[in-house]
Amino acid sequence: MKKTIATLLLTLFFSAFLNAQYITGNLNQLSNVPIKLEGFDGFKTYPISSSTIDERGNFKLIYSKADYGMGYLISSENKPLTVILSDENIELIGESLSFIETIKFKKSQENQWFEQYANEHSKREQALSAWNYLEKMYTQDPIFSLQNRIKTNIINERIRIKTEDTSFLNDLPKNSYVSWFLPIRKIVSSVSNIAQNQPEEIPATLAEFRALDYADQRLYKSGLLKEALENHYWLIENCGKPLDSVYIEMQKSIDAMMVNLIKDNKKFNEVTNYLFLLLERHSLF
Repeated sequence: MKKTIATLLLTLFFSAFLNAQYITGNLNQLSNVPIKLEGFDGFKTYPISSSTIDERGNFKLIYSKADYGMGYLISSENKPLTVILSDENIELIGESLSFIETIKFKKSQENQWFEQYANEHSKREQALSAWNYLEKMYTQDPIFSLQNRIKTNIINERIRIKTEDTSFLNDLPKNSYVSWFLPIRKIVSSVSNIAQNQPEEIPATLAEFRALDYADQRLYKSGLLKEALENHYWLIENCGKPLDSVYIEMQKSIDAMMVNLIKDNKKFNEVTNYLFLLLERHSLF
């Protein structure tokens, strides 16, 4: 009997070992300091594994299929690096986690796509902001308002930039975590800019929030659940409508969220409790 139990335990151990993925790397400005990997579970993070960076800056961490989603790499500097934990080993190099611009992923296609999009999307957003400013100037200021050819060029360039951004996302493999994560993060992070500079896009953005499945396990492993809720309702609150219309829009959003949440009691309680406290903090009773 004891031999059978021991054999079973060894089988389980080696099965977990064989199904594990690794994060290895070299941070040449760090040595003999702790490093840890954390994952997301709804509104909280949890520890996955930890190790010590050796005297040459090398480290190795482990994660499993249960951790698939987004994670944080955290060293003694306490400045986390966001990584995608998917079905692949990850290798990175850099100076330290404090200098994110030095971090490069040598292995892990999903993290390379994530890194590429983060860099390119930031530049596109800066360019769009500049073109939006110029478009207003060339439309509203009499000094420039007759320059129709330039206005057309500005509009075409804005369309080109947006199309390029969308094409990158559409070309990602549909079964990859990054292909789900990046469009959701784009929606969540866009609300402030939309409310201030592109109010005409508020209805479409609210529709995207309402189409989001708040019971999706990918959302619970993304680190975006809290931001998705807060930014969703912040956008409604700041959509420029009178308070009675704001209440109606919030009710529409709550109804849309419940379609999938009602099927999962644990997530239903988690989300509705947080939402209740969120609305209470904003005196939206």
